Amino acid sequence: MDLPIRRLLRPRDPEEAVELLARYPGALPVAGGTDLVVQLRSGKVSAETLVDLGGVGLEGIAEGAEGLVIGAATTMDAIAADGRIRAGWPALAQAASQVGAWPIQCRATLGGNLANASPAADTAPPLLIANAQLRLLSSRGTRLVPLAEFFLGPGRSVRTPEEIILSVTLPPRTVPAHATLYERFTKVGPRREQIISVVSLAARLVVAGDGSVGEVALAVGAVAPTPRRARRAEAVLAGRRLTGPVRRDAIAALQEELAPIDDVRAPAWYRRVAAAVLLDRFLAEVAGG
Repeated sequence: MDLPIRRLLRPRDPEEAVELLARYPGALPVAGGTDLVVQLRSGKVSAETLVDLGGVGLEGIAEGAEGLVIGAATTMDAIAADGRIRAGWPALAQAASQVGAWPIQCRATLGGNLANASPAADTAPPLLIANAQLRLLSSRGTRLVPLAEFFLGPGRSVRTPEEIILSVTLPPRTVPAHATLYERFTKVGPRREQIISVVSLAARLVVAGDGSVGEVALAVGAVAPTPRRARRAEAVLAGRRLTGPVRRDAIAALQEELAPIDDVRAPAWYRRVAAAVLLDRFLAEVAGG
């Protein structure tokens, strides 16, 4: 089936891209197209005009004054393989390596994964625990948006139709001497591979030499209208040792703050239980480490 579009525009740079989006109302930006093409063919999304971002120079990973900057057109396989991300933000590398099969990872882009504003976007929870910021561009200029403020609901974000995501910045992080970093991304779905998440969890703990939790960040996907931090569970763990009662309290706090839905992929009760299991396994691993 051919794509139901009338024109494909290929700008030379980001500025021309946003100019074209403003000139053609209803036009959609496209990079890897791994989600958008499927949505166009199914009729879930419609557009007469696509603006191709593949040749405007938005790919690449570089160190900047504000942290590690990942271009929005950087593919999942490049993110998963980058040594700096694997060392400093391992949950993001793990998530990128689980976005579909390897051929998909070679085309799917970080900006596209976020721009869809799917509650199940795999890269969103790792970026939330990294306190990532997005740089957006429109014909009016650029603006910075914390990822925690980007998502509004399923398929909805603060990005306007005339804006594109330029890059994602990961602020620098350090682990104190004599402390140990534990960071993981895990997800649950109907199959072992190439799954859309039913539940996902990104977790980061920095454990001090005395066994207490010095830093904690938890984020969940596919269990609420937007990917979100698990603030109540974080508060339970902060500054405490991972004893059995503390771990049980954190799991209970996580379940209390979730707002999962029933849909064709899983009922709400399953999502709540699965999220608890993912956190329990992570905390048990850390406590035993």
